Amino acid sequence: MSSEPIDPKSSARAFYAVQLKRLRTERKLTQAELGGHPAVMVSDKLIGHVENCYRPPTHRLSKGLDKAFELSEFFESLYVAIKRESGIPSQFWDYAEQEAIACGIKSYQHFLIQGLVQTEEYAREVLRAGQRPDRLDELVAARLRRQEILRGDDPPWFTVLLDEAVIRRLVGDRGIMRRQLEHLLITMEEPNITLRIVPAGAPVYLSGAFNLLSFHEAPSIAYVEGVGGHGQIIEPGRQVSDLEVLFDQAGAQALPVGDSAKLILAVLEDL
Repeated sequence: MSSEPIDPKSSARAFYAVQLKRLRTERKLTQAELGGHPAVMVSDKLIGHVENCYRPPTHRLSKGLDKAFELSEFFESLYVAIKRESGIPSQFWDYAEQEAIACGIKSYQHFLIQGLVQTEEYAREVLRAGQRPDRLDELVAARLRRQEILRGDDPPWFTVLLDEAVIRRLVGDRGIMRRQLEHLLITMEEPNITLRIVPAGAPVYLSGAFNLLSFHEAPSIAYVEGVGGHGQIIEPGRQVSDLEVLFDQAGAQALPVGDSAKLILAVLEDL
């Protein structure tokens, strides 16, 4: 976590963070005391992460802070500004908000490398089509900010299954793809991340990419991906259970972690 002072003029998210810390300090509240307020009810770590721009605030947290500080839609309005400047399509923002507080993330990808483990230059190639340069910068920055959830004191367990075609598909030039595969190999060393490859020829015929989110005190949800971030959140129920079964079936055909790393290395050496 960065120790650099946060410039409140740099973004709506930075302004939110500075104002949260200022108001909490003025009220002489610890992070735990604010997090334990009946209107807020989050951990002290989450309050600290938001104050340090490590995690974005959620809509529920923003409404709770307004109640705790007896403010009229102050943090809720800032939340709307953060959502607007994020560069993330509205349909995906709601998912990203839940992703940021999940304790477990499972992802199946059949076409592209999962966004949480993309390099900046790979993400730029993926997001480039039809975007103005300034808009592209916003989208790439938003994707990289999402990756912050995998680093820190209490990261989620992240399990990703990639079809072999994903690591063989050339995105950008050979240099971009080589550095992306090297990044995957480094990422696989993290204790909270499990990345496995579903080999070509495996009897797995899933028609689209999807993510599953689990929480400590709430039922799991799913997100079925769509073009340009226009996917769909699947609320708890039968459809989520069906996707969990499909993920387990794909996982049963995936290579072990060690063999997956060997396959990625072999593809890398061929580039």
